[in-house]
Amino acid sequence: MKTIILILTFTSIAFISFAQTDNLKKVNPNFTKMLVGVENVYALNANGQLYVWDLKTLNKKYTSDRSVNYTSIAKDTLNKIYLGTAYGEIHSLNTNDYSTDIFLKLKKDYSVSDIFFNSKGELFLIVPYAIYDPVNDKYWKDFNHQPNGMIVSKRFLFFFRKRTNKYFGMPQYTFIDNKDRIWMTKSFGEFGGSVQLFDTRERKELSVDIDNLNFGLLFPKSVFEDKSQNIYITSGLQHFVNSGDIFRIKNNLASKIYDSEDFRDTTNVNPFGDGIFVGPGAFNPFDNKIYFATTDGFYRASIPIKGKIKNPELIFKPELLWDREPLAIGVTMSVKRLEFTEDNRLIFLTSKNGIGIYDGKDLKIIN
Repeated sequence: MKTIILILTFTSIAFISFAQTDNLKKVNPNFTKMLVGVENVYALNANGQLYVWDLKTLNKKYTSDRSVNYTSIAKDTLNKIYLGTAYGEIHSLNTNDYSTDIFLKLKKDYSVSDIFFNSKGELFLIVPYAIYDPVNDKYWKDFNHQPNGMIVSKRFLFFFRKRTNKYFGMPQYTFIDNKDRIWMTKSFGEFGGSVQLFDTRERKELSVDIDNLNFGLLFPKSVFEDKSQNIYITSGLQHFVNSGDIFRIKNNLASKIYDSEDFRDTTNVNPFGDGIFVGPGAFNPFDNKIYFATTDGFYRASIPIKGKIKNPELIFKPELLWDREPLAIGVTMSVKRLEFTEDNRLIFLTSKNGIGIYDGKDLKIIN
C-alpha cells in the first residue's frame, strides 16, 4: 500500500504542469526547427512545411505546400538560406519570392537532419547516423561517448552483439561555435545524456572527456557560447521533481554556475519541493548576460567571474503547453531553442505554442 501511495504522489507531482495549462487555447502548430535571419524568422513544422514571418511586423509572409518535406534549415556565412529534405536534397531559398533551387543532390537519399557551414563556407550535414561531408562524400561516425545510463551495442559477425562506447547518436540539440566545432547533445531522461563534438576545421571527431561533467547526471537542453568563447551547457529534467543546472566549460573544465537546488522553495508544503526545471539558454551580446527558460519562466543573469549565479532575474512567465517526457516521470521541456535578433529581441521556439518574441516589454506569439 505504501508503494502505491508513493507512486500516486509522484504521478500527481509530474502532471502539475499539465493542470496549469488546461485553460490555454490549444494552438499546437508543431514547429520542429527555427532560424532567425536578417529580415525574417523561419520555421519548419512536423509535416515538412516552411513558414516565414517578417521580423519587423511579425506578419506571416509565406507558407509552403506539402510537395517537399523539409527537415532542416540553415544559413551560410553570407546569410543565404538553405533547406534540407527528407530525401537527400539541399535547396537554396530565394527570399524574394520564396522559390527554391536544388543546390545539391546527395549520392544517397539521406534525410538531412541538420545543416552547418563553417567559417570557410564548408558544408557539413547530420544524416542517419553520421556527420557527412557531401562534397567529398566523407563520413564520421566513430564518436567516443562518456559513460551514462544507456547501454549501446553493435552487431558483428551477423549473429552477435557487443557493447560499445564508440558510435554516432542522432542529436536533439546542435550548435556550431566560433571555433567551427559542432556540438551535438541528447538527453535520455533519467538515464543521463550525451555530447558529441566534431571539429570541422581539422575534420575529425573530438573527445568530450570534460573534467567535472558527469554524463549520468547531465540532461542537455542547449549549448551556446559567450563573447570570450566560453561554452555553456544547460541541463534540466523533470523526474518526480524539477531540476536544472548550467555549466560553463573553459579549458576542458566544467564549472557549475547555476544550480536550481539553490532556488528551491523550502517553504512549500510539497515534501519534494517545486524546484526549477531548466531548459535552453542563450548569450545576449547586448547586455553580456545569459538568458534561460525554466518551468518558472524566463530568467536572465550576469555571468559570475567565479562561483555560481546568485540573483537571476525573472523577466516574464508565459503559459505554455507541455508534452510528456518519454524517458522520465514528468514532462519534457516545452521551450526548444532561444536566440536573439539583431535588434535585441529574445525569440524562442516552443513545441506546442509556436514562436515567442519578447522585446523587453511585450511578449508576442506567432504561429
